[in-house]
Amino acid sequence: MLSRLRRRPVPDVVKAVALEPGERRRAWGVTTLGDAVVATDLGLHLPRSGRIDWHDVERATWKRPVLGISKVASVDGAGARWQVELADEADLADVVRTSVTASVAWTNHVRLHPSGGVRIVGRRRPGQDALDWQLVFDAGTDPDDPQTRAQAEALLADARRTIG
Repeated sequence: MLSRLRRRPVPDVVKAVALEPGERRRAWGVTTLGDAVVATDLGLHLPRSGRIDWHDVERATWKRPVLGISKVASVDGAGARWQVELADEADLADVVRTSVTASVAWTNHVRLHPSGGVRIVGRRRPGQDALDWQLVFDAGTDPDDPQTRAQAEALLADARRTIG
C-alpha cells in the first residue's frame, strides 16, 4: 500500500507574514516565542526584521534548535546577526542552507599587499541575469585604506570582466 505524503498545516502566524506579489513560501518555522520564520524564493523573513534577501546572507548556521543568520558586510563577520530558537522547523534549515549556497555563483579569496585579504563574491539575484558583486575584507583589513581599496577594486574589475 502506498502512503501519501501529507503536508503539515501552515500555522496562521506563518500565513500572516506579508510576501511580495509572486513571492513563494518554500519553508517555514515557528520560534519558541511563537513568531514565524519564513523562507521564500527571494529571502528569509525573520521576526521583527523583515526579509533578508538570499544574496545578502553571508552565512547561515544550524545547531538544533537555533538557526543563526549573518548578513553580508564590507568586513567579514561584521554584519548584523540574528539567532532564532525554533520550536517547529521542519525543513527550514535545509532550505536556508540550499538557498544561501545557490546564491553564490563565484567566490575567490585573494591576499592583498602588504597585508590582509579580500573575498570577491558574485551573487545571483532572482530575476536578474547579471551577478551582484561584493567585496568582503578579512577581519583586520582596513577597507578604507586607499592602497587596499585600489587593489580590491582592480581584482573586482578583473572578476567582472572574466566572469560577467
